[in-house]
Amino acid sequence: MNFTALDWIIVIGYLIASVSVGLIGKRYAGSVSHYLVAGRELGLFLGIATLAATEIGTITFMYNAELGYKYGFAAFAAAMISGVVMIIVGRTGFIISRFRELRLMTVPEYFERKYSRGLRIVTGVLVALGGILNMGVFLKIEGEFLTIVSGIDSRHIIAVMTIILALELLYTVLGGMVSVVITDFFQYVLLSIATILVSIYAVYHAGWGNIINKVTTVMGKSGFDPIANPKFGLTFLIWQVLLWFSLHTCWQTTAMRMFSTRGPETSKRVMTWTGFIFLGRGMLPMLWGIAALTLFGTGALTNGVPAPVVNGHTLAPIDAMPAMLANILGPGVRGIVVAGMLAATMSVNSSYLLGWSAVISQDVIMPVRRALGKGPLSSRSQVFVNRVANLFVSLFLMFWGLYYTPPGAVYLYLNITGTIFLAGAFVCVIGGLYWRRANILGGYLAMLLGAAGAIIPYFFLGWSENVTGFAAFGLAACGLVIGSLVGRQQLATPEEAVAAD
Repeated sequence: MNFTALDWIIVIGYLIASVSVGLIGKRYAGSVSHYLVAGRELGLFLGIATLAATEIGTITFMYNAELGYKYGFAAFAAAMISGVVMIIVGRTGFIISRFRELRLMTVPEYFERKYSRGLRIVTGVLVALGGILNMGVFLKIEGEFLTIVSGIDSRHIIAVMTIILALELLYTVLGGMVSVVITDFFQYVLLSIATILVSIYAVYHAGWGNIINKVTTVMGKSGFDPIANPKFGLTFLIWQVLLWFSLHTCWQTTAMRMFSTRGPETSKRVMTWTGFIFLGRGMLPMLWGIAALTLFGTGALTNGVPAPVVNGHTLAPIDAMPAMLANILGPGVRGIVVAGMLAATMSVNSSYLLGWSAVISQDVIMPVRRALGKGPLSSRSQVFVNRVANLFVSLFLMFWGLYYTPPGAVYLYLNITGTIFLAGAFVCVIGGLYWRRANILGGYLAMLLGAAGAIIPYFFLGWSENVTGFAAFGLAACGLVIGSLVGRQQLATPEEAVAAD
């Protein structure tokens, strides 16, 4: 056991405080609008904190550290793209301003406004599928971090993560977005402290000169140049640009923060300033992974890169960073870092639980009810349906997340599962907002071809992530264009649809 009594006091104290703060939100979550989009009252600073906390979790640190450990400074390209694209989206208001003007609560809701109820349901199913599969690996990876750093026996990983998921579920189910936003702000502060501490410790113990020399010795030019790295290359970079434009505009948990702001201008400012945080979100944990490579030296080779050997056991590359922290952090500091990572875990997981359950309830169950001729549910009943969906998503994550092991780098697996719906959704949203000719047939083809382009090549044909992702976006674009040119032209715009409502 690496934890001292002081570490346990810090961690347990954080858990009690976080859940207590989260439960405060229950009293403000009476309507479905407050439950899902916090009454659309988020200002700049709270918006930045909750958006950053939502997309920075223990899983984020783990997969970025794995990229740094395996591919060196070349991995920084992915982090740079994510941050720069976010700043561009914020400055221009690309998609997000129009979305906020439409007063949406979910991304698939737009598909009924522009295309049809049937396409909204199809999109909702694909969004839920891709999002839940994406989140499915979170628990196991986060559990590995906690058990390695704290020294808890790995046999207890299921019990540990079950308790954490139950705590997240408690305040998310009861308080919805209000509770999530309140806890996000509290958790973001602690997460920032932990990030700074780990960065200082990692660079101090590894030494900057040693870090540079290690990457040069082990990887050569490919450790610094993403174009020269065989895992990346130009195709990867183009795919990453497309992916991050779609993530920052059509990813449900990110979009819900834009829907929750006071207006389009606030959304733009929140997105812009969070973009600068995203630069550090990727590069700092990548640096931790490179420091772990430097400190552990050579061991059994995994994918051509030395795997860490700790206490006689060879760990997977994704475990290198937490293994390093277990060795270099002292009492008290270790507790603060683990509490910070727990804060990251709880903020991301609670937001994702709310996001995917919202899609299931609002974009699958509700439209199906209307298609069957049943009347609308009251706001209170909609909140109840969201809570039930939240429970079912949690049960699935408990089984899938703790037993499924993704192939290859976790970052790339997450990219592909997100692409299942992002390729088609991004193309359909652009077409719907900026191309009057886009129609229902084009929307269906874009969503189905984009999903097929992500699922079949990666899971069944064994294609690389780069080619698979690039192909998915290409097929989705072809589907929208061909379907819209062949099918009947639609004249209604989203604004006209709102007026009709």
